[in-house]
Amino acid sequence: MPDQPKAVAFDVDPASLASLREAFPGWRIDAVHGATTDSLTQDWSPGEADLLVIGARDQVTETLGLCRGLRSQAGRAHTALLVLVTPAQEALVRAALDAGAHACLVLPVHAKDLVSMVARARGGNRPGRHTLGFDRAQLGDSWRDDGGEA
Repeated sequence: MPDQPKAVAFDVDPASLASLREAFPGWRIDAVHGATTDSLTQDWSPGEADLLVIGARDQVTETLGLCRGLRSQAGRAHTALLVLVTPAQEALVRAALDAGAHACLVLPVHAKDLVSMVARARGGNRPGRHTLGFDRAQLGDSWRDDGGEA
């Protein structure tokens, strides 16, 4: 199946991997353990992928280096990049976003959270999207006081 979507999960725990497979049943999901920034630049590349998921590691610099390494690969500017953090690592969220992640989710993750994150990432950055539809014609309100004398 040539146009089957693909996700690559780096050091993701088994429960999160199961949620990922539940969220995207038609996707090919590759699990990779032990990838480093050096292995990305020298011997390994995830190839074409629609989603990259990184399980946060104990060493914050390794997680951030992997985010930067994946984001800097050719053709990865628009690939959705998600970092999964434990509740104890919530301080890592801002740094991961600065390193190129589209989003961070706190473990445990559920299938619906993964689906909505990918939908938001695919929607891209559309400034003003939260105000769309506000420019509709307003109905007159006879009870509203516009000030001044009538």
